Amino acid sequence: MTLIELLVVIVIVGTLCAVAIPNLLNHIRRSRVAEAQTALATIGRASEIFRMDFTVYPSSYADIQFGGIHGDRYLQDPWQAPNYRLPEVVPPTPGPAGMRWMTESHTYTAAGGDPLRCDIGLGDRQQEVLVSGYDLHNSCNLYH
Repeated sequence: MTLIELLVVIVIVGTLCAVAIPNLLNHIRRSRVAEAQTALATIGRASEIFRMDFTVYPSSYADIQFGGIHGDRYLQDPWQAPNYRLPEVVPPTPGPAGMRWMTESHTYTAAGGDPLRCDIGLGDRQQEVLVSGYDLHNSCNLYH
């Protein structure tokens, strides 16, 4: 091979890397967010079933967790996002009209270095999640 051929190959490989690496990083970010979104969607459904039974939303994750005080009535599996903390109810306490769950990653961080945080708003608390200000371009908020 001549030096020119070698340089052409290096330029082609560099161009392919410049295109492929950002796409790969975007897919990794989306998969990390999907992990929390899927788990929060399950928590949201369980919260709605709890509300149908008791006319108020659960006050904590312990009320609906798998194997908790209600057995497996609300969740049939343990928390499904191992890289995220157990969900917490965002104050004020939930009422019959709505609630908000939040989880934060203990392994993933956003671009600014803050932990990746995901919320789900149920009932009349959906709007809070929409205007939360940290929504990572709407990739980590979930609305019901």
